[in-house]
Order: sequence, then C-alpha cells, then structure tokens
Amino acid sequence: MNKLLRCTRQYCTKPKKIVYDYYKAKSVPQDIWAETGDPKYTKTEEVKGRWGYVERLFPKLRIPPPLNATSPTGWRAPAEQVPDLPYFVERSKNHMLPVYENRVYKDRVLVTQVDTVKGDIWVFEQDLKQFLQKELGKKVETHVNEIACFVNVKGSHVELIKGWLYDKGF
Repeated sequence: MNKLLRCTRQYCTKPKKIVYDYYKAKSVPQDIWAETGDPKYTKTEEVKGRWGYVERLFPKLRIPPPLNATSPTGWRAPAEQVPDLPYFVERSKNHMLPVYENRVYKDRVLVTQVDTVKGDIWVFEQDLKQFLQKELGKKVETHVNEIACFVNVKGSHVELIKGWLYDKGF
C-alpha cells in the first residue's frame, strides 16, 4: 500500500524521491538482438544484398526535379521562359500550382483560392476575372488579400484556373 501514490492537482502526499523510485526501471534491459539474447526471442540473421528493398521504403530526403512532360493527371511542367507579366504565381515545393478549393461561411459557399501570387496582385485578379467571365458567361466575384498574397474566387473553378495558369506558363 505504501507504493500507491495519492496525488491531487495541488499537492502530493509522498515525497518526490518515492515517486522517482517507484517509476524508475528496476534493471537496465539487455540487448534483445545480442547473440546471447533471451531464448524467448527469435534469432536474427543478416542477409547480404537485400538492402535495396529496404531503402525503397524510406521516405525521399529531397524532392526530385520536375519532369519536362505532361503527366496523365494533367500536371504540366513550368515554361522554360518566365512569362513577362507584372505578376507571378509561385509553385509549391512539390512543383504543384497553389490552387485550392475551400468551404467558407459555415461550409455553405465554395471558394477557389489561388495562393502565392507575387507582384501586382490586382492585375492578376483582373486578368483572372476576365478569363473566368469569358469562360463561364456570367459575373464572377473575387476577393484579393494583398497581405497574404492570395485571391479568392467564388465557386469551384480549380480546373479552369489551373488550365489558365498552365497556358500562361506558370
């Protein structure tokens, strides 16, 4: 019974030394992989020449460079020449365009967000708005956040905007 601790939020009835002694390990555990290990564990065997199979399971330490081709998912590499525009849309570290679909206003409204717009964000917003109004045939509502460098477009237009950005060379 003396090993049980009666502790509350404010105080502990036992000295700290007893708490430490109670929780510390009784003995240092032995190496279970040693040759003289406990017989209840299975024996291990080192197999040469199979390390390649293990290395494939490790996560990649760095992101590979992008391919210069179009993938089946629709992804395209950026253009060789940077477009001569007053704005630039920076890709993510995984070479993806930063176009996302979000739900706002208590999950009632779909909004497409274009992140990391560098340069003149207002010219970008006007060009994007003109493109979407021409494609959709109706008025498009947008919101610009100059500080966080993103543009919100009301509605779900991820594929349209990504296609437009790919065509621009981003």
